[in-house]
Order: sequence, then structure tokens, then C-alpha cells
Amino acid sequence: MKTVFDGLQQSVKNWWVSLLLGILYIGVAICLMFAPLSSYVALSIIFSISMLISGILEILFAISNKHVSSWGWYLAGGIIDLLIGIYLVAYPMVSMEVIPFLIAFWLMFRGFSATGYSMDLKRYGTRDWGWYMAFGILAILCSLIILWQPAVGALYAIYMISFTFLIIGFFRIMLSFELKNLHKRGKEEE
Repeated sequence: MKTVFDGLQQSVKNWWVSLLLGILYIGVAICLMFAPLSSYVALSIIFSISMLISGILEILFAISNKHVSSWGWYLAGGIIDLLIGIYLVAYPMVSMEVIPFLIAFWLMFRGFSATGYSMDLKRYGTRDWGWYMAFGILAILCSLIILWQPAVGALYAIYMISFTFLIIGFFRIMLSFELKNLHKRGKEEE
């Protein structure tokens, strides 16, 4: 009897990377929420370090899962995160007006990636794929709001950024458990 997992040549590896990324993003969101009056320099440092770590972990995840149909998107996202992280670490005094744009475009890319991942999960038979799609769309909407009103003030931008990090963090944690389930089911199919 054929199942939807016949298309998986191997089980999903390193599902826990997505869990670590989700925890990292939620940690960043909490730091931003509880210190809203901190300077954009602190935001730049937090964001650049998280992008650097995110890029490295995402690249490692993509390389270890070349058999997954969308592994190239994971790799592209990891490379983008790594390049943004390197740039921001190299230039910590980036203009206060540039940081919201960088973050908004990064969050927009992550939102589009999340919608793509949700379609992959739908293809693999995950029942709750709609929640992942909703998280992706919500991240895209938040990034558009940041782009639309970047000069509203530091407080608004920080809260919008922290809210979007929270959304992406929850998405990554939920995705990690779905990947873990796919990992288990892939092992059972072998």
C-alpha cells in the first residue's frame, strides 16, 4: 500500500534545528519586549548575532536534508541569514533607518518561506498545515507594516519586530515537531 511518504527517500534529519531556531527567535522577541527603550544599537547586536547563528544552523539543516524537496529554500534562507549577520556584525553602527528595512525584508522572506514550508507539509499529509500557512502570512503582513511605517518611532518598530520574531519562533517550534513526526514516520516506512 502506497502512502504519502513514499516520496521521501530518507527520513528528515536534524528536526531539532528548527526547534533551536524557534527558541532563539522567541528569546529575541522576549528580550525586545521587555527592553523596548533600549537603543537600536542593542537591537543591532541582538539581531546580527541571531542572524549569524540562524544562518549557520539553517545551512547545516539544509545540507543534512538534501533529499527533502525544498532543501534549496532552506539553504537560500540560511545563506541570506548568514550574509545579513556577517554584514551587521562587521558594521554595528548601521544607520538607525536601515535596521528596520533589513529586518522587514528578512521577516518577509521568512514569511514567504513559511508559506512554502506549509505547502510541503500539506503535500506530506500534515493535517495542521493551515496553521503554518497562517503564521507565514502573519509574518508577511507584519513585515509590510514595518516597511510602511519605519519612521513611526523606535518603540513601535521594536514591538512590531518583537511580535514578528515571536510569530516566526512559534512557527519554527511547531515545524520542528512536525519534522520530528515525519522523521518517526519515515523511519517506520523503511
